[in-house]
Amino acid sequence: MANKNSIQLPTPLKLKSSEISASWKRFRSQWGNYELATDLSGESKEKRTAVLLTCIGNEAYDVFQSMVFADESHRADIDQVIKAFEDYCVGETNVTYERYLLNKRVQEPNEPFDSFMTELRRLIKSCEYGTLEESIFKDRIVIGINDDSTRRKLLQLRKLDLAGAVDVCRASETASRYLREIKNPEEVHRISRGPVRQKFKTGMTSRQRGKS
Repeated sequence: MANKNSIQLPTPLKLKSSEISASWKRFRSQWGNYELATDLSGESKEKRTAVLLTCIGNEAYDVFQSMVFADESHRADIDQVIKAFEDYCVGETNVTYERYLLNKRVQEPNEPFDSFMTELRRLIKSCEYGTLEESIFKDRIVIGINDDSTRRKLLQLRKLDLAGAVDVCRASETASRYLREIKNPEEVHRISRGPVRQKFKTGMTSRQRGKS
């Protein structure tokens, strides 16, 4: 089993106004994993709070110092501290603005599809779409990809789901890469002639060795 002291602390909480909710959710998930990996969840609430405030980062710690609790003893209560940050970070989220960021995001030129999809997934987490999240995520892929031929394929599928959209986009991207390689004369020459030349060269070498 790994030494508890060798387990990395969660990444400090970042409080950028446009990413505060997603940043908090990421930190809280990492914190839960850290507590589990180090058996910290079995320690006192005071100790758990102290460790949390040690790794939460200077910016978030300054916010904690300015927080008002109903009872000062709550400052050492891990459950109360997490709730306070939850209220602060999620309560500060402007859902309309988060949805605006999602809706204006399109695939950049030369941006790999998987990178584009990862960014959409990050943005949508703060939009509070609930059960509609997967459906809207799929729509944003269809609307945001930069290849019209791929978009046409997607629109032709009457019962398109998220998994199907991802498969079509990845397959189209791979096919486009193959076509670029095939249309490159040097690449065609390398593919078609390279192995033949190597085989011929090897054969000549063998015959030459046989004569020697």
